[in-house]
Amino acid sequence: MSNYLNDRLRKWLSELSTSWNASIEQTALAVGDEEIANRMKKYPGVRAALTSSPFELQQFAGAVRACWVMAHQFDAIRFNRFVESGAAATAAIQQLIGSFPGDDEGAIRRINDFIASAGKLGIATPDDSPDRAGAALLASLILTSLYPKRFVDFRRDRWKRLASAFGYGLPPERATLGEWIVWAGKFASDVSGTDTYTQLWPSSMPQFAEPLWVIAGISWVGTSPASPKTDPIDPDLISFPEGAEKRWLHLIRERNQTLVAKAKAMRLQTDPDLRCEVCGFSFREKYGDLGRNFIEAHHKQPVAQLKRGSKSTINDIALVCPNCHRMLHHGDRTLSIEELRAKIQTATA
Repeated sequence: MSNYLNDRLRKWLSELSTSWNASIEQTALAVGDEEIANRMKKYPGVRAALTSSPFELQQFAGAVRACWVMAHQFDAIRFNRFVESGAAATAAIQQLIGSFPGDDEGAIRRINDFIASAGKLGIATPDDSPDRAGAALLASLILTSLYPKRFVDFRRDRWKRLASAFGYGLPPERATLGEWIVWAGKFASDVSGTDTYTQLWPSSMPQFAEPLWVIAGISWVGTSPASPKTDPIDPDLISFPEGAEKRWLHLIRERNQTLVAKAKAMRLQTDPDLRCEVCGFSFREKYGDLGRNFIEAHHKQPVAQLKRGSKSTINDIALVCPNCHRMLHHGDRTLSIEELRAKIQTATA
């Protein structure tokens, strides 16, 4: 299953990167990034509220409301009704998490009991029928905040869609929601254990510190999400600039432009045409004054791989034309300048 799941994950990511006109690395960093970021920022707050002593229901409610998975209008309304039940809601939550079972069968029973209780405490439709899906969502949010290595936030249609794309087996037709939630956690764990996942979403990067939250974020945006921007993604403008925690969509203005300017200035002293370090193309030579001083800066070490506080130097910057810049990042890994130059020489020999 591991190799099969790895192949399916890479195939899906490759197809998505083609539709986005981006490399696999760029696509992995961008897909579901806002959903993932919300989980990383807000789920620890839910955990803190659940583990506080004494437990404060309103603190818990505020933390839950900040989580996007509960932002749907009806989910929010029904959650508010649940909270309004006061002591009964507190008791239901504590019964769910208290000495939580380590075995699957016990976990399934505990989750199903909570779903039944929550349906009687406000998580219900206008005709007072239990909203079992809404109760399951709340149960999964509580459990994934407390046990991020075991559970994920759960909407059945989203996880079924992702499992179908990855060729992962579903629970039995008559499975309970508790069984589905346990299954979803295992599915996410299996995906995050593949070689492709560990290569492209390394847990050493803060935004990917909890692998199951990453998979949950991807599940939430679906298997065919729209590209995050209409323009081609700049290969180096991904994730966090120079290790700082800033959204990659803003990087075009946040990068260290002084360093790039210095690199260009030093090159101009020896090469007024600013030729591409890979193929030798010069915009000034081709377009005259219009192309004067035009070249792109390429980080030899991808920005997303830099650790917090890392500092780039001029030696870390290569000046290349846009075509070569794209080719450096095209494929499963970033090529070195020498590797791409060798490929050009082989292709034209």
